[in-house]
Amino acid sequence: MKIVRIVFLGTSGAVSSTNRDNTSLLIDNILIDCPGNVFGKLLKAGCDPVQTVDHLIITHRHIDHVYGLPSFLEMIRLSGRKKPLYVYILREYFDFLEKFLSLFDLFEEKLGFTLQVVPISERQQVINTDFITVECFPVCHSIKNIGLKISSHDALVVYTSDTQPCETIVDFAKQATVLIHEATCSELLTGPKEGHSTVEDAARMAQQAGVKMLCLVHLGNELDGQEENLVQSARKHFSGEILVPKDFDKLVV
Repeated sequence: MKIVRIVFLGTSGAVSSTNRDNTSLLIDNILIDCPGNVFGKLLKAGCDPVQTVDHLIITHRHIDHVYGLPSFLEMIRLSGRKKPLYVYILREYFDFLEKFLSLFDLFEEKLGFTLQVVPISERQQVINTDFITVECFPVCHSIKNIGLKISSHDALVVYTSDTQPCETIVDFAKQATVLIHEATCSELLTGPKEGHSTVEDAARMAQQAGVKMLCLVHLGNELDGQEENLVQSARKHFSGEILVPKDFDKLVV
């Protein structure tokens, strides 16, 4: 049986805290979003940042999901990367990404390895290998954004990225092994925030989808230190296993 390894490189919302940095995930050889110092975080997680990442998916163009990309590319260049890197971004943000990288002259000739930027649609199979398949699906945020359905032979992992509750989450997360759901706010502690989900929203989505485990990420900085309260609140709506991962926590499914 081939297992899926998830590393929570960061777990905070747009504003980091003393304990949590902006949300980013490593799932096998796939990096999801690229905030600050992903290179250093991969090192701290025990991963080789030059060799580990083959694919990078940018879910949307908000600062906390993309601002670290030029630094990451420069660091792997300086560290001798030679193999290709595939970067996937919604077609609507393709020009933005090209302009962003051009500010630092991060073109293939300078990098010394193939950087393949792939424009994608919000409903598309993005990656398909012998072991893993990645599909994207639309979610409900303040700008166009995608969630990800990551399927292996033995596991199904779904990541919502930033979103309000929406039916596509339930549809794509049906019977998932793990649902990694954003939880920027809490009905109990902060009240709702437009374009985002509460902890309780995430729990309701997980219950409707019948998932086995719910992981709460993209926590607003007001929620840091309130993890026990968040789990208790989520338990009122979801009967499965609940995890509030810390930065650098690992999960094998």
